[in-house]
Amino acid sequence: MAEQLGLFSQMSLNPMPELKRLMRAAIKSSGLSRAEVAAMMNDLAEVEGIAREVSLDCLNSWLKNEDNRHIPMELLAIFCKAVGSVMPFQAFLLPLGALAVDGKELAALELGRAVIMKKQARRIEKMAMLKLNMED
Repeated sequence: MAEQLGLFSQMSLNPMPELKRLMRAAIKSSGLSRAEVAAMMNDLAEVEGIAREVSLDCLNSWLKNEDNRHIPMELLAIFCKAVGSVMPFQAFLLPLGALAVDGKELAALELGRAVIMKKQARRIEKMAMLKLNMED
C-alpha cells in the first residue's frame, strides 16, 4: 500500500514538470533521436487504432518545460513503448508514494516476496516441530 503524503510534502501533485523531465531522460536513455521516437509513436498509434499524428514539433513541445502543452494520456503508453521505458509514469506515481516497475524489476520483487515467505514457512515449521517434540 502506498504511504500517505505528509501535509508539507516536497513532492508536487502536479506531475507535468516531472513528466517532461522523465520523458527527456527516457529518450536520452533509449539512444533514439526525437524524430525516431515520433515515427515509432506514429507506427504504434496506428497499430492501436489511435488516430493521432505525432510530429517532431509536437513531441518537442511536450518536452519543453516552458510550454504548457503535454502528451495526451492516450499516447503516454505509446511513448513509453517507443522508448522502452516506464520511467515517465513515475511522475504520476512518486507523489503518491508508489513506483512503476518493469518486468525485470517485478520479477526481483516477486523473488524477494518468495524468499520472505519461505523464511516465514521455515519459522512456522520449526515452531510446529518444537511443539510436536514437546508433546512426545
